[in-house]
Amino acid sequence: MKQSDFEVPVRPYGKAELGHMYRGDDCKDRAARTWMDREISKCPGLREELRRLGYNTLQKCYTIAQVRAIFNAIGEPYFTAD
Repeated sequence: MKQSDFEVPVRPYGKAELGHMYRGDDCKDRAARTWMDREISKCPGLREELRRLGYNTLQKCYTIAQVRAIFNAIGEPYFTAD
């Protein structure tokens, strides 16, 4: 999908930032990152696609291409970043 196909901007997001956008609560950043990791694991092929797009566990942010892959697999977050 292209940028215009999403209502939420496709841009680099921090792992915790994106997790908070999906969860929509005031959890700690670590819980938001853990939630994202679990959701990625639930989607068949998503982790492999992210790795193909250059993802590694030490990176702090998802790239634009990785965010697009996450949105395609999980759907857009309900909440927006402040």
